Amino acid sequence: MGTAVETAVSELRAMIVNGELPVSDRVTESSAASLLGLSRTPVRAALAQLETEGLLVKLEGRGYKIRPFSLEDLEKASEVRAALEALAAGRLASLGPSQETVAAIESSIAMTEGIVSRSAVTRREVAIYQEANELFHTTIVDACDNDFVRLGLEKIANIPIVAPGAFTEVEGMAQAEMLRITVGHTQHVIIWDAIRAGDAVRAEHMMREHAGAPVRYARLFIGEGYYKKLLSSGIVERGSAGPG
Repeated sequence: MGTAVETAVSELRAMIVNGELPVSDRVTESSAASLLGLSRTPVRAALAQLETEGLLVKLEGRGYKIRPFSLEDLEKASEVRAALEALAAGRLASLGPSQETVAAIESSIAMTEGIVSRSAVTRREVAIYQEANELFHTTIVDACDNDFVRLGLEKIANIPIVAPGAFTEVEGMAQAEMLRITVGHTQHVIIWDAIRAGDAVRAEHMMREHAGAPVRYARLFIGEGYYKKLLSSGIVERGSAGPG
């Protein structure tokens, strides 16, 4: 049963975040079970979990509605992520990284360094950056010796563009994406240098800036193209403030 529930949660979550389920539709146990080809029992548990995660809203009577986010919601979630990851970076700087942590972070930085040395970015490079970015952030969180940081981050991990690795390509914006990747790589290097030097204050401050910036940097580097993509997914509400 656990495997069936995990499958249902994973597949429904991906459909919601990728905009594959219309926000206006009522999601019921029977409709979701039919869509996934599963029985209603694991689907019932999966829908309840996705409600807890904040991706679904329980309706009166039967069923759920996909929760649309405003840009303000995304900014608030980014603020929480920034505070938690800043705490993780500061703690790791104070504790000192293990050899395993050093190997993982330096592998991540080497991956992104290989991208920023290129003259252009392709879908392949975007995918590599996603992998490297997620490795960088999850390694620091896992190594900070505070499980509550990880548990807190799990609550917002599936909100669009907020989680590490949630880098979304925008067609026709390769130059802007390259700039965004370059800035991200540079910040990773600065954060890691502070951690290796045992400078908890600098590590915390730089991580807060870096981890709290997804929406702000999307507006800065990509602007209206990114906003239109978020709107087209159905996850972000129309009428929420666009690029300013």
